[in-house]
Amino acid sequence: MARHDDDDQGPQLVHLATLGVTALPDRLDGVALILRMPSDARGEQAAMADWIRLCNKEDCALLNAWVAEGGEDLPPNGVDGFVSFDMQADKALRGDFPDMQIIAANLPSRHAAMQAGDLGADALFFGDLRADTLEGMQAGTDHDLAEWWVEIMEVPCIIPVASAADDPDYAPEFIAVPLP
Repeated sequence: MARHDDDDQGPQLVHLATLGVTALPDRLDGVALILRMPSDARGEQAAMADWIRLCNKEDCALLNAWVAEGGEDLPPNGVDGFVSFDMQADKALRGDFPDMQIIAANLPSRHAAMQAGDLGADALFFGDLRADTLEGMQAGTDHDLAEWWVEIMEVPCIIPVASAADDPDYAPEFIAVPLP
């Protein structure tokens, strides 16, 4: 996932899905998929393999997000990266896996966002990625912080929205839309 040019036609699409909950679609239109991994997802290897195959076929980056507290884990083989809910704790992974994409999420302040960028996050997710609903994710979005981030910083950001047609006024690089 890379920052798009100013001449681009709006934000790029990132899909959101939950392993074991979201039905596997036939195709994907986005540049990436954040696959939320609930606490009971450890036994879902076959389902995970289906998502990996789909993302490979669609040329879509696959990033896993362990949404249970303390559930962060290295992504399985075939996954392009992961969501970090604690970049300070995960900073060693940047050195160990330099090609892996890391998305920092659930950033409560400007300081936390800047620290995540300094620690090597490839993008920041502004919103509550651990929330069970889109409304919960959006309620956790600090739009003032996201707007400031877009204007000042180089590291791209992702904003949860209801549909691919939504484009916040402050022009984030990526929008995240749940798959049906």
